[in-house]
Amino acid sequence: MVSLEMGVRVWGREMKHRRHEEVGGEVAGDGVASLAAMDLYGDVLESVVERVPAADLAATARVSREWLRAVRAALRRRPRRLPWLVVHLQGRRRRTAAYDPHSGAWVTVPAARHDTPSHVRLVQGAGGDRVCALSLSGLAVAGDPLGKDQDACVALKAPGVWRVDPVFAAVGDRVVALGGACHLALAEGEDASVVEVHESGSWTACGPMPAALRESAAATWLSAAATDQRVYLTDRTTGWASWFDPAKLQWGPTCRLRPDAAVSTWGLAPGRAGAERLVLFGAKRGTEQAKGRVVIQAWEVDGDALALSRGAAHDTMPSDMSERLFPRDEDEEDEEEMSPSIGVCGNAAGGYVYNAADPAAGAVLYELRDGEGSAVERWEWVPCAPAVEAEPLGRVILACSPVGLDELARDRLAACAVAN
Repeated sequence: MVSLEMGVRVWGREMKHRRHEEVGGEVAGDGVASLAAMDLYGDVLESVVERVPAADLAATARVSREWLRAVRAALRRRPRRLPWLVVHLQGRRRRTAAYDPHSGAWVTVPAARHDTPSHVRLVQGAGGDRVCALSLSGLAVAGDPLGKDQDACVALKAPGVWRVDPVFAAVGDRVVALGGACHLALAEGEDASVVEVHESGSWTACGPMPAALRESAAATWLSAAATDQRVYLTDRTTGWASWFDPAKLQWGPTCRLRPDAAVSTWGLAPGRAGAERLVLFGAKRGTEQAKGRVVIQAWEVDGDALALSRGAAHDTMPSDMSERLFPRDEDEEDEEEMSPSIGVCGNAAGGYVYNAADPAAGAVLYELRDGEGSAVERWEWVPCAPAVEAEPLGRVILACSPVGLDELARDRLAACAVAN
């Protein structure tokens, strides 16, 4: 059955691939003949297709040539620009779930046909994040955002320096490995913050990170954002930041991004498309009326100079959402002394902010503004993925990526409605 928004979301089974005149069934919620059997054409059909959840689009496009044209026209007219939130859960069972921001629902991704390593990492990229598996024999990077197409996996040689907690980023056709080196495996004179760039089948050593980042040269302590030209790093605690250009093998300026001295943890994400821009997120404990509550703010940053954009005001996440990310335990006397830890993943259209210490708390979607003014246009609450709720002790990796018709057609995705 086709899923439409009729006051509340009603989810049905995926539409079967069959000829237009043979499709039966009913529209969810209204009792009339199925959409496939209705005489819909042109703008009317496109308007209907615009309301179909992304998980059903691939099946919708296969109903007939007319429906395929309607799907393509609807996507051109109203592009679904916001990226999906992809959750990779490593627990008793390895599973993946993805959140479709257009329909406001999680979809469950079927298990991979082949076994995959139980411990995965993340490669951040402007075109979308990918999971990867690092071993002594090589680096295997998933070829699709859901990490399920084993045949599309990209196999690279392992970096020259063995790393236990590196930052990986994809910049153009290059992969960059930054920091996270294993101290026990380092040769005399080697630095744990060493950087390597993979290009044309081999890795090139590029020297260490700037001095201000060497004490925190690991993925645990750094927030990273990748664009088409660079990878940006900031120390989550101090706000010291810099960028690396893998094409030129050089570092940019090192600056301290700290517009609010009360902020205790920082996160970086790509900013609006065009010039090199970033969005800097900061979390702090509130004062006075909001004492003990977590306040999350966002600033737009000029990526070239690593300075706040001229005339840009900060945006503040609605308090009801930040409180859901960081619920306060009234019985915990030391609550105020604990520093909130945020995680961020996104692209030039928007992304997600989450509680890095408790991903099961949910996430907050942010959408970036197209024109001038403050960076964030709107915020929206995203409930926790059902798979994470079912296994709260599993290791969770949150990624962000566009998901297109090709990925939706490749996997039969089961959708489940969630309440915002």
